[in-house]
Amino acid sequence: MVLESQLKKSAEWMKGCATLVDGVSFETTNRLRVSVSLLHLCVEHQTGIHLLVEHGVIGSAFALIRPQFEAYLRGVWFHRCATDNQVSGFLAGEEPPKVGAIIEAVQKLEGFEEGALGKMKKEIWRNLNDFTHGGTIQVKARNTMDEIISNYRPEHIAGLLQSSVTLALLAGAAISNAANSSQLASDLLSLYRRAYEEAP
Repeated sequence: MVLESQLKKSAEWMKGCATLVDGVSFETTNRLRVSVSLLHLCVEHQTGIHLLVEHGVIGSAFALIRPQFEAYLRGVWFHRCATDNQVSGFLAGEEPPKVGAIIEAVQKLEGFEEGALGKMKKEIWRNLNDFTHGGTIQVKARNTMDEIISNYRPEHIAGLLQSSVTLALLAGAAISNAANSSQLASDLLSLYRRAYEEAP
């Protein structure tokens, strides 16, 4: 029942978020093109995770949560922390900083000082790597007493869906900031509340 409820909420968010975010206008600088593209990718990964879960492709759904988290972090960092040279270097094929360095820079920004991103990385990064790179968590979730079969616990799948929507909400808020649209931010928050705070 918990998983069914999360799927319903995730679907409502997914459809409403796409309607609100797709086609948003913003200043066409290289910085904002990179940032908003990455944040939009974060939102799209939520759609991917939802659809994979809906079709029972659970391991692949879990594998997407790290790329979704990274797309959000990079999107915020390129918008608000990266130098012009780092933006142009990225567009020329250079790698951005490692996740730890990105989090360190982002947590100096207003609204991020409480350190939640760093705490989150410390608590879940190893598991995210396992999910994405085929670690022991993925192996254990496929073994029963006498067969190899997808065997993920419903409450863990429900948690994945909730986490993915939360990342998409954060990315939507960051897109709103990049587009200088308080209306978009308000609409996304209202959508989230309808799906998660008002739903049974």
